Amino acid sequence: MKHLVDLEKLDRLDNLIRRKATGCPDELADRLEMSRSTLFEFISFLRDVMEAPIHYNKFIQSYTYKYPTKFHLNFEREKLNETMMYAVQGGDESSDNDLVLCQR
Repeated sequence: MKHLVDLEKLDRLDNLIRRKATGCPDELADRLEMSRSTLFEFISFLRDVMEAPIHYNKFIQSYTYKYPTKFHLNFEREKLNETMMYAVQGGDESSDNDLVLCQR
């Protein structure tokens, strides 16, 4: 369950960064209920692993993104295109059943 909490905190961190409402690192760590060092680990993960364009703006005292970006922590149902539909053996696009794609 710890990883679920981490994902929720990453999502909350992203939301605060988007709104330019993180505050200074100490305030942000308090908001996210984590230590300052853990906060810096999260930010390093986002920058280094996820390649998030995060920087700290001293003027507004908030972390911000250098340019518009999207961060999603969910799965979206992918619509099947026509080629994929021909490869499906049984079922249809609107079915809730698992679709099995077969190689031809």
